[in-house]
Amino acid sequence: MKKIIFSILSLAIVAMLFTSCEKSYDDFMTGNVEVGGLVLPLSSFPYKLGGTTTFDVTVDIPKGPGIVSVEVYKTYTDKAEILDQTIDVASANAEGALTKTLVYDYVALIDGLGMPADESELLIGDGWTLSYYAIMEDGRSVLSSGKTTISVANFFAGEYISHVIYHHPSIGVYPNDVYVDANYSKTLVATNANTCMTYMSTWADTPMTITINANNSLSVDWDGRSDVNFGDPNDPSVVSHYDPVTGIIYLYYNYSGSGGFRIFSEVFTPVVE
Repeated sequence: MKKIIFSILSLAIVAMLFTSCEKSYDDFMTGNVEVGGLVLPLSSFPYKLGGTTTFDVTVDIPKGPGIVSVEVYKTYTDKAEILDQTIDVASANAEGALTKTLVYDYVALIDGLGMPADESELLIGDGWTLSYYAIMEDGRSVLSSGKTTISVANFFAGEYISHVIYHHPSIGVYPNDVYVDANYSKTLVATNANTCMTYMSTWADTPMTITINANNSLSVDWDGRSDVNFGDPNDPSVVSHYDPVTGIIYLYYNYSGSGGFRIFSEVFTPVVE
């Protein structure tokens, strides 16, 4: 008897949940039909300082009630929102879905916002927000729930595979004194426009900051250690540098200890998604 009662009660609960979900779905659909003005913009884009020239923001407009135009407003961190531009639609979406493309560069992004002409002055993590208002045939202005965030990002921050070769004199004589020869997944976290933080060699608890200079040379701080130096004492031909074409960072460093030099070759290859 308890099993039968439980089964009937379970069915009743399922029926109530189904009815509730069905009603919510109907209300959602009815609301969209009444309001119209659906706009689906690109949701986010990383603006990489020193690495972004121009980029596209796509705005998809599904088939539906005619939209005369879409007003695009923009703002930046701590800046007031202003009208950026107006997209002409002319109710073409009443016949079928369409896509509009907006092209931006730094000059266009800062226009009217009173921002510095030098993008390197921007702070990592700040950014722009684009909002979209669909102007309907009956004169209504419908704010889209979708927005576009354009975040200020460091040009080389991201995910990398770090190939570490670590020579240690306790293993033998250079170049056969290889203590570590392995790949590591590392994240380079931006701290400003041209500096990222990661960790040194195989030691996840030892911070290391890498700065890429204008001439693609590197400046590195090995957790404040003054005993660490650039290069390989046994191979003066290797030079630490950044390759702007491939995005690969070549880092060679060493320090002296009991028995001789500890020598590191660390090559960071960006992970392409």
